[in-house]
Amino acid sequence: MKNNQKKAFLEYEADSWFERNKSVIENYKVEKDFVTDLLIKYNIIPEKVLEIGCSAGYRLNGLKGLYPNADVYGIDPSKNAISYGKELFPHVHFDRTTADKLPYKTNQFDVVIVGFVFYVIDRELLLTSISEIDRVLSDKGFLIIVDFFSERALKNEYSHIWDFKAYSFKQKYESVFTESHLYQLMDKSTVNHQTKKPDVLSDFYDLMSVTLLKKDIHASYK
Repeated sequence: MKNNQKKAFLEYEADSWFERNKSVIENYKVEKDFVTDLLIKYNIIPEKVLEIGCSAGYRLNGLKGLYPNADVYGIDPSKNAISYGKELFPHVHFDRTTADKLPYKTNQFDVVIVGFVFYVIDRELLLTSISEIDRVLSDKGFLIIVDFFSERALKNEYSHIWDFKAYSFKQKYESVFTESHLYQLMDKSTVNHQTKKPDVLSDFYDLMSVTLLKKDIHASYK
């Protein structure tokens, strides 16, 4: 089989990423989360939430606390993260898979969160993944993208995959959705990737962006 990043994440890198970042779960506070802040800011009350790249489901657990009537689902390629999450957060529905193969019904979710996933997706699978996300998100639903901020497309080596040369890809992922005229840009903000605080003096290519899009398949056609 051809080397690809999906295969590497399923075999070892997703588990390694989880172990490297396990402290995030212990330090997570829902009231300091940019994603939940957006939902509160825009008075979005979700009924069914999907998080792509959910790790052990700590954010979904926080959302369940804020919205007890919501059903929360998460996918991740890490077997260890999902096992850990099932023990801690039994009300989160987990599936071990990747964004290009979502095991859900069409229009099943009114909120989809994609957190630091697009930048490591194989370029051959990017549009398939975007199509799958669009398929499961209902019309009038909301898409939240958390990823690196970049005004132009950049390709950097991804050092944690050791058996072949892998890359990370920074670009304006929301533009793929907005250029279809099926999604409207509601909000986009940037913070320093390390400190998670606003920083106008930071390196523009190491910022983190949080973007809120609304899917409305008829809004642009006037």
